This record gives sequence, C-alpha cells and structure tokens, in this order.
Amino acid sequence: MAAPLFLNCDAEYDWLIALRFGLVDDGLAPERREIVVPDRFCFVREPEGETIAGFTVLGVAEFDVDVPAAASLWEPPRFDVPMLGLRDACAGEILLAARSFFGAESSLNRFYFDEAVRATGDQAAAHWRSCLEAGDLMAHFGLGYTLVELGRPRDAYRHLRAYAELVPSNSWAWCWLGRAAEEMGDLAEAATHYARAVELEELGASATDAPELLMGLKWGEPRSSITRQPDE
Repeated sequence: MAAPLFLNCDAEYDWLIALRFGLVDDGLAPERREIVVPDRFCFVREPEGETIAGFTVLGVAEFDVDVPAAASLWEPPRFDVPMLGLRDACAGEILLAARSFFGAESSLNRFYFDEAVRATGDQAAAHWRSCLEAGDLMAHFGLGYTLVELGRPRDAYRHLRAYAELVPSNSWAWCWLGRAAEEMGDLAEAATHYARAVELEELGASATDAPELLMGLKWGEPRSSITRQPDE
C-alpha cells in the first residue's frame, strides 16, 4: 500500500519536503538519506528498515525531472498524496504536481510557522497551534518552548516529549523537555533530559544551555530561564 505523504513547501527557500505524516526532516542520520541528485534530491528512509518514507527537493522551481540523473524519480517507490489528489504516484509526478499546486506560494503550515517565529508570547503560541493543526509536527517544538516561556510547563510537556521522541537526536528538544520537567518540579527527570542533551552535544549536536542547567540542578541552583533560543 502506498504511503500517504504530507507536503511541506517553502517558496522563499525553494524546497519541498514530502514525507509520510508523522515524520519530520530534522536531524536525520546520513544513512536515512538516499541521494539521487547531489544537493538537490534525495529519498528518505523510515527510521527503521529499508522502506522509503518520502523525499526532499532543494531548488524546486528549477529542478529538471528529465535529466538522466533523475531517472529514478519515475520509478518506484510510489505514494499517495491526498492533498494533490494523487494515488500510487512516483516522485516525479508528485514533484511536478506540487510545483503546479503551490506555484510561488508556501504551504499553509509554513505561513503559520513563519508567523510564529516573528511573534512572541500568546500570539506566538496561537500561531504554533495553527501550524500544528495544519499538519506540521515540527510545531510541537515551537509550541512547547513557547508554553514553557509563558509559565505553562504542564501544557508544554506533552509537545516537547512528542518532539523529543520524534527527533531523538535533537539536543534542543531534550534541553527544553528538561526545562519543562524542572518547571513542574520533577528535578530527577529534568536532570535525565539535560544529561541526554549534553550527550548529544558531545556527539556533535547543536550546543544548548543543558550543561549549565544540569550543573545548576546538581548545585541546587536551578536557572530561571534558558538564555539561548533554539535555531528555527
């Protein structure tokens, strides 16, 4: 059965992400990317196994699907894309249909994503919720850390937990999950999540405030906030 894909299109940066709903293109291990056209097109594998979960395209507007290097785009795997009314379609068909469908516009989730990044406080949280409702699971992260900053760690916790489980290699996700746990008074859990963020940093992930936050817990001096914002 073809895997239904969720389309995430950004017109400003000229990329298209077409992945099975429930996955995000964030912190993917290199072995999960099957490069077809270097720096332009790759298939993405499921977290476990050999199944292809979708694909990503850079430079969508000018991507030539007829060049020899792109021949595999017209072969299996095949997917369903409800948004485009496509069933059992190959990547080439999906790319052309998506280019026609979106034109020079971004997908709705990206509109809300950009609005959320520009906003603050309750307004940012409202935009992150809209982004999440539009199907973009990356919004779990933005909504989560925004709710922590608004003093609502219990509401934030489930979103940050969901994102940390979705992208376990994201050091910022674990750092903010630890912060939510700390705000709820669960210092042991907070220390576990901060420690995981530190481990990931040592493996090459983005630097976070987790080392300082973890040290603060050990010395009984918890910090009142995270000083560095995560990359968007």
